[in-house]
Amino acid sequence: QAPWRFKLPSLTEIVAAATFICTIRAAMRWMVFNVGSVVSGLAVAQPMQPLWPFGQTHNLVCGEPFIVTSSEDTRKQCPSSCPYYVENMVAIEACSFVCVEAKDCTRWNPYATVADDYHGTCRYPSVSHCKKMAFGTSADVCAECQDGFRLESSGLCHASYWVVIPVLGTMFCIAGMLIGWLVHMIYRPVTNPEGLERAEKFRAMSKLHQPKERGHSRAPWPILTNLCRTLVAGPGLRLHFNFQAAIICWALCVALGWCYMAVTVDGDLWILGTRPFGTPRENCQLVSWGYETQHRLLWAKVHFTYWVYLLSFAACLFHSIRQLRSFQRADVENKTMMDFAAFVKGLPVQQGEWRTEEQLKAVMEENLGMAVVNVSIAWDFSTNKELVENTLKNQLRLKDPLPTFPSSDTGDTGMEPKPVTLKRLLEDIEHQVCIDEAVQEGATDDDITDLLMNMTSSSNAIAVFETQKMRDEAVAACSERGGIDFQNGKLMLEEIQCEPDTVMWENFGQTSVYLQVKRICIGLCCIFAAFTCWSVVFFLPYAYSVYTFNYDNGQTPGLLYSVAFTMVVVLGNAIMYEVCARVSDFVQFRFRDTRETLYMILYTIACVFNVLLDLGLTYLMTWEIAKGLDFRTYFGVTLHDVTSISDSFETYAMQRVLGENAFTYAFPCTFLVPFLLEPIITIWAPYKLGQIIVRCHPHIQGHDAEAFLMCKPMDMGRYADIVVNIILSTVILFFPGGYTHRLFFGMVLSHVFIYVFDHVRVLRCVIAFRFTSMEVDWWSQVLLIPCCGVILSCVVFKANTGDYGYYLEGDAIIPVCVAVFFLHIAVHLSVLLYVVPLFGQKEPDESAQLTYAQFNEHEAASWFSTNPIHCLRSQFVYKHDPPCGYRFLGKEHLLEVNEEIGCFYLDADGLGTLKTEWDEIKDAAEDLGRHVSKRLSFGYSSEF
Repeated sequence: QAPWRFKLPSLTEIVAAATFICTIRAAMRWMVFNVGSVVSGLAVAQPMQPLWPFGQTHNLVCGEPFIVTSSEDTRKQCPSSCPYYVENMVAIEACSFVCVEAKDCTRWNPYATVADDYHGTCRYPSVSHCKKMAFGTSADVCAECQDGFRLESSGLCHASYWVVIPVLGTMFCIAGMLIGWLVHMIYRPVTNPEGLERAEKFRAMSKLHQPKERGHSRAPWPILTNLCRTLVAGPGLRLHFNFQAAIICWALCVALGWCYMAVTVDGDLWILGTRPFGTPRENCQLVSWGYETQHRLLWAKVHFTYWVYLLSFAACLFHSIRQLRSFQRADVENKTMMDFAAFVKGLPVQQGEWRTEEQLKAVMEENLGMAVVNVSIAWDFSTNKELVENTLKNQLRLKDPLPTFPSSDTGDTGMEPKPVTLKRLLEDIEHQVCIDEAVQEGATDDDITDLLMNMTSSSNAIAVFETQKMRDEAVAACSERGGIDFQNGKLMLEEIQCEPDTVMWENFGQTSVYLQVKRICIGLCCIFAAFTCWSVVFFLPYAYSVYTFNYDNGQTPGLLYSVAFTMVVVLGNAIMYEVCARVSDFVQFRFRDTRETLYMILYTIACVFNVLLDLGLTYLMTWEIAKGLDFRTYFGVTLHDVTSISDSFETYAMQRVLGENAFTYAFPCTFLVPFLLEPIITIWAPYKLGQIIVRCHPHIQGHDAEAFLMCKPMDMGRYADIVVNIILSTVILFFPGGYTHRLFFGMVLSHVFIYVFDHVRVLRCVIAFRFTSMEVDWWSQVLLIPCCGVILSCVVFKANTGDYGYYLEGDAIIPVCVAVFFLHIAVHLSVLLYVVPLFGQKEPDESAQLTYAQFNEHEAASWFSTNPIHCLRSQFVYKHDPPCGYRFLGKEHLLEVNEEIGCFYLDADGLGTLKTEWDEIKDAAEDLGRHVSKRLSFGYSSEF
């Protein structure tokens, strides 16, 4: 028989298997530890009864004070003759309690007027939403309620709802009308199947597809395409998915590292900072235990944070080098349009009536001796942008005519008008809102010709050569000659670092570095104004309500406050998202990658400011809650008497509450929930709403129907979301470690979902796009620098109270942490600027002889078809037949071949057979099954 042989695993599979085994081992040890604790606890558990069972064996004496420490046995109970314990406010010592009868509660504590049978304690009266308690009775009675609540005869506070009811009523009415309108459209018969089919086909054609091969239809990328390796939309997108994968690996390593510490060092690291608060006696024991445990295990926290910093710093540098080499390798291994193009600078202002493209092409061929395919000039049409766009759309309508609209005329002119009903009124409103019957007629051919003749050019153009080798030789020859003489000017050539579909041709007019800097400053002022408006209108009222809340007896804001806080955060992020996008467009960058870079930076800064405000408000609320619970430090000092910010921050009570609030704020509220809603709000809901509108309105045809179902564009705002999540994850290191592994495992889960969602979104849910430079990714690496600086500041702050050679009292440690933070930024940024580029690589290009004509056959977006003025000049000035067509997304099959002017793309076949969502899922499952089977299969060889 032939022997079986096993396929040797790759290095990646070995590392993955080792990581999986270590994870399972750590999880099993953790389960053994925790399950053992739970089983031992169940072994002594008692049936459900009051927390303080009267009449059982007691170890305490009536009227004799006792001190609660971390070693206090909570099973010690007061005798039945004095079954309540009360905090001894007469004694000087902190955490002093006395066993008393109900009538003697106020003797030891004048504010503990309520004898609680369930907890067996004398406590303060507690009424929700009470501003001032009534201490004259032995029941929970309020003397004055908070704003928005009224005092009942029973002494309880109930919401007055005089403000809430009108607001909620209005919102419900509007929501009911919208839902009713939507349900009415859903149940209408399908009257526009042709328009819906055309719109669906356009939606499919406008997505990302594999490169076109002549004679074959364009096929979408398989859903299981590895976006960390495959270039589906330029190197920039591949860098983005590698960035996401790196962050997932980092978070997983931190979580597993803390689990290893907890298993090998001390099991208290699992629960430190997570034990709940309870009665005053339990709180005293909790604070004592937490302080002692935190300081006993401080060395473990400092060492862990120290290694997290070192490994994170090293991982950031490794990631930067890997991203640089990946980008350079992609540039060498893959031929793109920019390999054939040279960016022309110093072009004298040209008039539209001149045939500059032909003159410039002839001059370059004569001076450089290289064959030039054609020249695409950047014209100044910013003031006529709308007219140019309407003209191109009209040209598209001529090539892709609309079907005949169904006639709504009954033919009976004597028919009486239909009565006005609610249904007809609703349909009339739909017709006015959803259907734009005012067809843009645009301008006549003579008007367009006059516009083109009177137009002036910018100082830039794109020269396209037949091969990359010719382009490189032309750039080198131009540099050696000191430029090319052209109309009393010197033309300079340089390599261009973008693709045609990333050029924003309308911004080449009145744009300079000075104007862009000026617009950025104006944009920052607009962002600050929007931030101030949001703070004054939304954030400050909420902060004021939180600040004036009554935190006595540990009262916390209720569900309404949580909902309001969530709405304030979401609204703030939405406002910043829109403002930053508009500012990025207002600057008028010439290339889309630069615009995305500015947008990512501005959005990150705005989100960080929002987070800082939220964390500041959380700190304030935590401080008030801790004071309301009458917490003290380990040494018995009340929080009212703690004046130092760092000392108050380091008290275990504050550490405990802040750690819990930081964890809740981060996961799942920030890490997961917004991204669970994103596919519904941004993709599924608009798509389904567009389908419903188109299918029941016969007059929505052609391009109007396509507009309703058009996919959303892709942006690089995800970088900002990820950086904000990283910042929130580093904040948890300042607090006890019980939430560390939970938060980082939650971060892994959340970012895996984000990765999968973005993967599907890129391949199936957005219009075709391309990110060709590593500009956005490089700036994301810069934004990671402060994250490492925060970790280093945490190391310095935590080590201050340990035996590490220094101790700074009070707030003196704060400026030191700030100085260390900026020191790291300076060092890290210097390494990123000057050291990382030394590790780049540049391999020889073996495909340098590929011609532009061969490449343009399967790539529709060329330097000519994406330039709107070049296309119009080809038709109205040069009278080419056929002219250079403008490339509309999803309409590439309308482009025509004219080799004389550099147009070689032909896609008469269009898109293949459309597949439904279930077909996509079925194909993906089959591909996944084949992939897994191939990776896990055994090889079989026969010997003869």
